[in-house]
Amino acid sequence: MKRGFSVLRLAGVFAGVFIFLAGFSISIIHAKNMDQATLVVVVNGLGEMAKRSDALVRIYARNGAQPVATTTIGKSVDLPAGTYRVELEVLGGVVTRPEVLTKAGRKSTVIINEVAGLEVDVLGKDGHDLGLGVEIYDGVSKEKLGATLSGEVLLAYPGVVDIKVSTPPQAQWWRQVELRGGGVQHLQIRERVQGQLVIHPLLNGRDVSQKTGVIIYFPGTQKEAARSEPGEQHRFMLDSGAYDIFVANQTGQGQPFVVDRAEVKGEEVVEKDVALDGQDGQGKQEAPSAELELPQKL
Repeated sequence: MKRGFSVLRLAGVFAGVFIFLAGFSISIIHAKNMDQATLVVVVNGLGEMAKRSDALVRIYARNGAQPVATTTIGKSVDLPAGTYRVELEVLGGVVTRPEVLTKAGRKSTVIINEVAGLEVDVLGKDGHDLGLGVEIYDGVSKEKLGATLSGEVLLAYPGVVDIKVSTPPQAQWWRQVELRGGGVQHLQIRERVQGQLVIHPLLNGRDVSQKTGVIIYFPGTQKEAARSEPGEQHRFMLDSGAYDIFVANQTGQGQPFVVDRAEVKGEEVVEKDVALDGQDGQGKQEAPSAELELPQKL
């Protein structure tokens, strides 16, 4: 019985030592954490958008040549308490904060005011960004400042820039785009969704496309969207929406012209029959849309 008691007492002693050592280790770790400081860099005026940027934040010892830590906007980093030099890489240069004080157990926040945000979106037919190439040039010197992909956020020094987007079949440019400190310039291109509209001018049930001309107007306006001279077929590629159709009849029979309406839907092929039958030379006309001025000749 004494032997069994001794074994149990010895096990209790070891357990106590283990608990003491564990507590001592925890105390050491806690003391070590108390020597650490936290630093975060934020950009004023850009909100959550700035966090989507992959602009690098490099943290240096006050006179150091190599960074002691690297992070991004809004992401905290832990480091020993002390004074640091913080550099934020932006389009066109580097924003520097030479004397950033940090203290143990505290979070230091560096607020950047003098940069602008830029986002260029190129959306496909499904509304998702296509990730096309974007190049940024100085608006005065025309020097290339940098490149990115559409759908990404860039941080830049304020100023005027030219922006080139690699949209097929040829690039699209935005000229003299102003970037303001603390603001966001958001540019967007959408892939056009076009359908086909085929007009069949009919006289006594017979297609007379070879002796008719067609003008397509934006609805209720005098603005021309497309036109087709007399030929084998009147086929148009148009954005989705409604249009006014003016058909000029050069056969010498039926109505001299007819104004009608057609709607293009998505990427569908819409075929529209326009009847020109009526009293020769002066048949009853269909009422044109408001404000539509008929051309003197096609």
